[in-house]
Amino acid sequence: MINGIEILASAAIGQIARLGCATNNIANVNTPGFKAGLLHFLEGNVAGGISEGNPIQKPATAVDYSPGSIRKTDNVLDLAINGEGFFAVQTKDGVAYTRDGRFTLNKDGELVTLAGDYVLGRGGKIIIIGNDIRISQEGMIRMDGNEVDALKIVSFREPSALVRLNTGLYRNPDNLAGAEEKENARVQSGYSELSNVQIIKEMVEMINIQRTFESYQKAIQTISEQDRLSTNRIGKL
Repeated sequence: MINGIEILASAAIGQIARLGCATNNIANVNTPGFKAGLLHFLEGNVAGGISEGNPIQKPATAVDYSPGSIRKTDNVLDLAINGEGFFAVQTKDGVAYTRDGRFTLNKDGELVTLAGDYVLGRGGKIIIIGNDIRISQEGMIRMDGNEVDALKIVSFREPSALVRLNTGLYRNPDNLAGAEEKENARVQSGYSELSNVQIIKEMVEMINIQRTFESYQKAIQTISEQDRLSTNRIGKL
């Protein structure tokens, strides 16, 4: 009986992990460039369903890197990547990558993210001083008709190796993801990529989680009651 309760309790804990992933996705449904999290469990784990295998294994979270929809903003410094690829940015902790292309200029004319991180071009930090800014589909930046730099857009052979940060950035520790500069990237200036979270799907997921969790609770209560009755009967013999 105790083993049955342990298995059910582990399965219920797995539902809590699923709920955390779903609620985080819903909370970021309006976050530009956000990629939905996907929770999965290792083979033999009961967290996604009842099993006689190892009852306790840590769930793992993957990332859905599919592109989100594109919204027109008419701000020339709002950029969206069509297809694969990430903008490279320089943070205080090193180079990171993002799909959130809402950029601006700081007081020194440097192209930065809304958090103040430097957007990288093929020559390093991008400095734009002038009035007429144009950014081509190839990522080429022109100021008053003159080429300034080109955006550094990177793709990865193994994006699952990227480490996601809470700020919407991704890191590539020890280049495990296999970074390579994307030569044929397509950029849309005046557009912003939205989150790829499917809100209806996530709401249905939350309902399913709640129902599954309640079924585990009822099963645990039933086993506990059976155990109590069995103990009482033994005591009367």
